[in-house]
Amino acid sequence: MLGVGQKFPEFSVLATVSTDLKTAFTTITEKSFEGKWKVYFFWPKDFTFVCPTEIAAFGKVNGDFTDRDAQVLGGSTDSEFVHLAWRTHHADLKDLPFPMLADLKHELCNALGIIDPNAGVAQRATYIVDPHY
Repeated sequence: MLGVGQKFPEFSVLATVSTDLKTAFTTITEKSFEGKWKVYFFWPKDFTFVCPTEIAAFGKVNGDFTDRDAQVLGGSTDSEFVHLAWRTHHADLKDLPFPMLADLKHELCNALGIIDPNAGVAQRATYIVDPHY
């Protein structure tokens, strides 16, 4: 597992950023949101009963992160389409103010060392990344 003081890996993933099909998806890389602190958090699977509580809580305090020049980014190994469906059909997730990263190929989660060896999905993990590191 990537630890304190280690450089966050390079990555490129699709992210779900809205429920509007015309603007729902965008590519996010480690260079997105340059100059900002980044708070990445991961969950195992969409459409589970614990995850939306955690995700919605990050959404409710997103303004506090923004006030501190930080960008929240959530993600799992589900696809951008699964993220879109979850956001569309779960009232607490419809208006999330941050991207949901779709690490379908597991490249980012593997680089972070957070793939559960038995389930093959992301383990719960949070990373705070310094904008100058």
